[in-house]
Order: sequence, then structure tokens, then C-alpha cells
Amino acid sequence: MRRRGTSRQGPAIVLKHRAQPLGRLEQLVLRGDGLTTTALEILTGRTITVRVHSHWRLPLHDEIMYPADEFYTGLDAPDLSWLAALGIDHLDAAVGDELLIRDVLLTGDDGVDYAAAAVVAVLDRLPASVARDLASTDEPIGRMLAAARVPVSRELRDWGMRRLGVRGASLGVDADGMTPARTYLMRLVDDGRPLCLITEWFAPRVFEESS
Repeated sequence: MRRRGTSRQGPAIVLKHRAQPLGRLEQLVLRGDGLTTTALEILTGRTITVRVHSHWRLPLHDEIMYPADEFYTGLDAPDLSWLAALGIDHLDAAVGDELLIRDVLLTGDDGVDYAAAAVVAVLDRLPASVARDLASTDEPIGRMLAAARVPVSRELRDWGMRRLGVRGASLGVDADGMTPARTYLMRLVDDGRPLCLITEWFAPRVFEESS
């Protein structure tokens, strides 16, 4: 099964080290352990809200894991087999589980998009209230888990400069341009199981306006 780092519309989460040099402020945001929305609000001076671009569920079954036609139908269809492999390889999911995919923009009260994020979570490991709110509200997952008093740990998997692809226009970067990004794993403290894998891309304007 081929695994690609990008799909036409699905989350592009690539676990590779990016060696380009970054300033101290960029590193503080990428390597820090704080909530992304809080960091953006401090850096931009704006109230940050989440705008959900796409939200869908992916049941894991044999046809997804080993598809006869990997591309499926539809010009904008995401790479389902790659997302399924991501859930199995990095979230310890299995056939019979269901993945929750969420692609969002983090937008200031001035209407400017300051970051984008892609979340891939194992649905049945989320508290029922959080799973419901993820499907019906624009609240960021970190704040939902904190409000539900679900203790999680974060494990930084990758940080550095990364290509934005289809998200470039929203963040003011060419589709082939690079921007500061990170990928981290959220793990449930109570039983140690992986909960979700999150990739975040930050608009260069965040650091330019903060310098």
C-alpha cells in the first residue's frame, strides 16, 4: 500500500524532520507544550476561533486498508488508504475502529487566518461529549479535552518548515511555499493509548507581526 504525504483534500501529515533554520520565536511556538489557540492569541492580540473546513469519519475495514483502486472516485477525494495507515501506524487503530478527520483554520476576530490544523483521532477513544462537540461546534480539541477534564500528554513528533499545499492561499503563502509547522501526538494519560495526531501550520504573518 502506497503512503503519500499529501492528498488532494485530506490532511497532509508527514512525520519527517525539517532541517531549515528557524528563529527563537518560531521554535518557542513549535516546540512548546502550550495550547495553540492561546499562543496565537498572545502573539496576534486577537481572539482566535476555529473555522471547520472539513469534518468526516473514516471506518477502518479491509476495503479501505487494501483497496482495489487506491484513488477512489471523485477528483477531490482524499487518500483514504493513506489516512487508514496513519491511524494504524501512529494511533494503534485497527480494523473495526473509526477515525475522526477534522481540517480547520484558526482565525482571528479581524477575519485573518493565522494557522491551519489537521486532526486525525480514534473516535471511540474520545469522551462522548468531546466527540459530539467536535461534530457540532467550532471549539478546538485541546480546549474541549481540558473542559471535559480529560488528561492528555503531548509528544512532539516533528517540527520545522513544511509545504502548505492547498492551505497556502488561506495563510498567505504560495501552494509550493514553506511555513513553520509541527506534528504532535496526544496520548491519554489514564491508559497511555494514542488519542489523536495533530499537524499545525502557522502563517508567516504570526511571527512577522510579533517580531
